[in-house]
Amino acid sequence: MARKVPEDKKREIELRDELERMLQDGIDDLQLNIDSARDILPAREGNFMDYEKVKTYADTKAENIVSSISEFYLSTEIINEIPYVKQKSVVDKITVSNLLFQMKTAEHAIIKLLEEIDNGNLHPRTFEVLASLQRSKMEIVKHLAQFMVIMENNYKSLKEDYRVKKADEPLLIDSSEVDDNPRAAHQVRGTKQMIEMLRDAIPEKRATSNPNDITIENLGEDVE
Repeated sequence: MARKVPEDKKREIELRDELERMLQDGIDDLQLNIDSARDILPAREGNFMDYEKVKTYADTKAENIVSSISEFYLSTEIINEIPYVKQKSVVDKITVSNLLFQMKTAEHAIIKLLEEIDNGNLHPRTFEVLASLQRSKMEIVKHLAQFMVIMENNYKSLKEDYRVKKADEPLLIDSSEVDDNPRAAHQVRGTKQMIEMLRDAIPEKRATSNPNDITIENLGEDVE
């Protein structure tokens, strides 16, 4: 014999089934409204950033900037033969590339926030973040401009340092070029020492002339 369901329990089951039908109808109506809205409203394309492309752009731009500055102040010989100049150029390119990449990503973030504001997000915090990002971008631009000046001064100094270094390097002079009796090569530092060595290498001039009258031009005539 089947068990009789109490009236109150039966009523509870009917209410639950009715509630489930209402929820299901509501979900179907909501989905229908969403589909209708998609058909009415224009589709909005997402503004996504291609970070690999931005990084490649930053690296290429940094390469061109640093190469242009170094080649403007230094000769190709210095750039290709001095290891310090090569390593400095590498570090400068990394620095410029990072600054350019940060500037481009800051620009992207600012654009995204502006789009949020245009779409109705008028929360005060949104404007605070936007102002902070704009200040950060201006700081990056300022750092980039300052680093450009620093690079220019550094490469100017490198040019002068290289000239001084070359002037201080020993000058090798083979005594066979100024005497009939070949001797070992001499290292000469400075013009005064070179003149003294040439005086010793030309004894006949020293014996017949006042040493004070010997000039570089006269020595050149004797050497010839």
